[in-house]
Amino acid sequence: MTHSNSTDAPKAVDLYKLTTQVHRHIGFQKIRMGAMLCVLEDAGEWHGRTAARSFRGFLVEEGIHPQAARQYMKVARKFVLELQIANQELLAMSRASMRVLCAAADVATPENLAELVSIVATLPKPEALEEIRTRFASAPAQDAEGKPLSRPVGRILSEVGELTQMQRAELFSRLGIRSTSSSGSNVSS
Repeated sequence: MTHSNSTDAPKAVDLYKLTTQVHRHIGFQKIRMGAMLCVLEDAGEWHGRTAARSFRGFLVEEGIHPQAARQYMKVARKFVLELQIANQELLAMSRASMRVLCAAADVATPENLAELVSIVATLPKPEALEEIRTRFASAPAQDAEGKPLSRPVGRILSEVGELTQMQRAELFSRLGIRSTSSSGSNVSS
């Protein structure tokens, strides 16, 4: 690709502006897709669209990464379906990383929404995550005995719920955990 002169190529400022607009649009569409996936799952409308027997299988067959979809859905469920924030606020937040948006979804309430939107929309990822942690820290997750769980362990345990029975059996086998019965026990998170 060659440029004959500088008047043929768009100005760098225009490309930057276009890039930020596209980035915001992509983020907004991820959240929008999350809302649609929430409705599809909740209403059971995904059944029969593919040969999948689980919603996770449906996502895979549709070419949607299940973990990414769950993040989009988490953000959409909180901000779109539950808190029903305005499109302008959603657009303001849409350039933030999904990790920041998920952290915000964990603590968002009608009372702290305006402050949270401001943090997510204006601060870079590390600063936004730190502000969310310090201003809106909730009690850490706990195990069955009431002992606090570390973030990585809590995240892994929540993801186990996304696995099919076959995948759980594979995981437990790799971890050296024996299942008492493949048909008699229903391991879930």
